[in-house]
Amino acid sequence: MGDLTSYRFSDFILFSQTVYYRQFEIYNLAIWPLHLVALLCSFVIIYALWKKPVWAGRCIAAILVLSWLWVAWAFLYERFYQIHVVANWYALVFVLQAGFIAWYGLINNQFKIFVKSALRIKIGFGLLLISFILYPFFPYLSGRSWQQFEMFALAPDPTVLATLAILLIYKSPKSLSVIPIIWVFVSGMTLYVM
Repeated sequence: MGDLTSYRFSDFILFSQTVYYRQFEIYNLAIWPLHLVALLCSFVIIYALWKKPVWAGRCIAAILVLSWLWVAWAFLYERFYQIHVVANWYALVFVLQAGFIAWYGLINNQFKIFVKSALRIKIGFGLLLISFILYPFFPYLSGRSWQQFEMFALAPDPTVLATLAILLIYKSPKSLSVIPIIWVFVSGMTLYVM
């Protein structure tokens, strides 16, 4: 029993920080030029939230659904699963979240009413800016290769962050935030113990 107490959380991670970030580099090289499509999606979301056209809610929901599905398949299932034995389950949860967003935002068209809280809107737009603009520069700021960047609609963390931002800005059921909040915790713990 004494040996069990000597374990740390990092002992349960089966990959190193170098291997983890190398996955993003390989992934980015393989999917280029989809980064331009992801950038366009970011601009569409910002425009839709700023101008508030009639189609804004459904368009944002469609972008989120496609983003969660893409990340589930292209990153979590196809690449991350090579180094993380439960990444296929992560992918399944991402598909489930995409289904929830599709039901709520596309089918029921519920992304149309903004919250009245100025604080929630400010936090939401702050998270969007972090997800869209700052997140791709984190590798450069931390001394890693610029090719290891993570981008909204292509990588899990910025996609989850942007989703939380949109759920803060629109009146939405709290149940839609459960999976993104759990992912923030899981990803945060993984990054912390690496």
